[in-house]
Amino acid sequence: MVSLIATGLGAGFSPKAPGTAGTVIGLLLAFGIRDWSAAAQVLVFAILFFAGWWATWEWSRNTGQPDSQRIVIDEILGYLIAVSLLPKTTLMLWVQFGLFRLFDAGKPPPIRQVDRYGKRFEIGPMQSLFVILDDLLAGVFALGVGWALWRVFLVDIPHP
Repeated sequence: MVSLIATGLGAGFSPKAPGTAGTVIGLLLAFGIRDWSAAAQVLVFAILFFAGWWATWEWSRNTGQPDSQRIVIDEILGYLIAVSLLPKTTLMLWVQFGLFRLFDAGKPPPIRQVDRYGKRFEIGPMQSLFVILDDLLAGVFALGVGWALWRVFLVDIPHP
């Protein structure tokens, strides 16, 4: 169970770009739940967050690798943040995919600082939380840019 959650159903074992593979799982999940109520989507996020935090902690403890590239639940959660307040159209979900990958891989400040700060902790709950937090912050950045793009260029797409 730990491996399935932490690696995004195995996406983290992708030989190339496991973070992108994890984001694809987030994209597929977003497509799958886009017609659900906002409350149901928040509940899915909350369950994944706490399960992901636990699985990241357990994976790190079991493997001795505190921030393994195999752990991609953080990409899934970050992507869900990136699309959270936007219309769930196919176009917006793909735009947010690109924006999230840009911020997650590029790690501009302060995302980079959050990532580095998390590496100061020994394997445990705080270290595992910071593995997730930098991706959540990347999701917030992508959400902000996506929201601005939507308001400027795509105003005819209704808000959910």
